[in-house]
Amino acid sequence: MSFIWAVVTGIVFSYIFKSGWFFILGLFVGPMLYRAFNNLAPMRNNQPSPTLFLTVAFEVLGHLSKAKGQVTQDDINIASQFMDQLQLDSEKRKVAQHSFNRGKAADYPLQERLNELYSQYRYRKKVLNIFCEHLIRAAISDGSLHAKEEQILYTVAQAFHIPRAQMAIYIQMMMASYQFQRGEHYQQNSQYQQQGYHQGTYQRQTTQNDLNNAYSILGVDPNADNATIKRAYRKQMNEHHPDKLVSKGLPKEMLEAAKERAQQIQAAYDLIKAHKGFK
Repeated sequence: MSFIWAVVTGIVFSYIFKSGWFFILGLFVGPMLYRAFNNLAPMRNNQPSPTLFLTVAFEVLGHLSKAKGQVTQDDINIASQFMDQLQLDSEKRKVAQHSFNRGKAADYPLQERLNELYSQYRYRKKVLNIFCEHLIRAAISDGSLHAKEEQILYTVAQAFHIPRAQMAIYIQMMMASYQFQRGEHYQQNSQYQQQGYHQGTYQRQTTQNDLNNAYSILGVDPNADNATIKRAYRKQMNEHHPDKLVSKGLPKEMLEAAKERAQQIQAAYDLIKAHKGFK
């Protein structure tokens, strides 16, 4: 097979560069490309461990809680609510509790565990982004972001090779999401239909702050044109579509959380459409 790669690469090189010397060069480069491709293919095809995802998620959640100093009852309640949301059975709940406690330890190997997770999900960026979103949501659950919590979030971004500026955008989007939800200007339907996502049912007059948060959830400027808003909406829904995420290795326990996020993106888009008057 490497011989075929050598010949094909030689032909391609000689055709592109119009020189017989490049055919000879291709004979050397072809086998190297073949070996590199063979080394890379198994890494892409390996199915990551959903258990590792959940374990590290709760470990880092515990680490975030401890970063502020003393772990409070509110921190424990947040972790417990997350377990409820994921509908963990008794066995997995014990694993999550153990992971949370492990993350609180002073010698918790944060960088090592993040690297381990990244090695399994490095070709599944959308799933890593979801991991970051849930950490941010936990960190800002009290309405603010502690400096040490922020430092941990940027450590996660670095381990996942997410640019610092992009992580800052994620933090801004999740903070807007938190404020948007607290505004209670839409009712979230508990039923998730196969046909699509429910539109929000507005309960009070929309404020400018509501709109600003909706734009931030989609990651667009309030002055963006309709086409830009639609593209941003489609991109966000594609990145948060539960079925697509599960196919990329997101643990099935995370489905409900993914559905909730997708519904909120839909609600933000509905609010913007209603305000701007487009379909």
